[in-house]
Amino acid sequence: MNRAAFLGSGLIVTGLLHNLVGLLMGWDVLTEMHQEGWFATTVVNGSMLFDREAIVWFLSSGVLFLLLGSVLRQLSTYQIPVPGLFAPSLTLFGVILAIIMPFSGAYLLILLGALPILKDKFWRRPSHLS
Repeated sequence: MNRAAFLGSGLIVTGLLHNLVGLLMGWDVLTEMHQEGWFATTVVNGSMLFDREAIVWFLSSGVLFLLLGSVLRQLSTYQIPVPGLFAPSLTLFGVILAIIMPFSGAYLLILLGALPILKDKFWRRPSHLS
């Protein structure tokens, strides 16, 4: 599996897990929002309801992981390489998130970004010139 396919699949799985956790943890909040008709249910009397804003952003970021993973899978289909900074940036993003939120899924991003880097560094194919 090439880098784009690996990263794409990993981000799709991460997005699915993210949304599953979000639905399980935010079900009560989402039910309240549904009962109120969804429209503008994160703000009441000009005040932001943090729990509702948080679950919307949590689920939205899961969808963004799914979309990004799908784009990377499409790159793989056309054998377009992933930009060189993508995996290190994903790892750095995961590290920053893990520092801020040590009990989170940020470690999946660290692992997902680090594996292609480690593979390139330690498991290179021998040169045909050797």
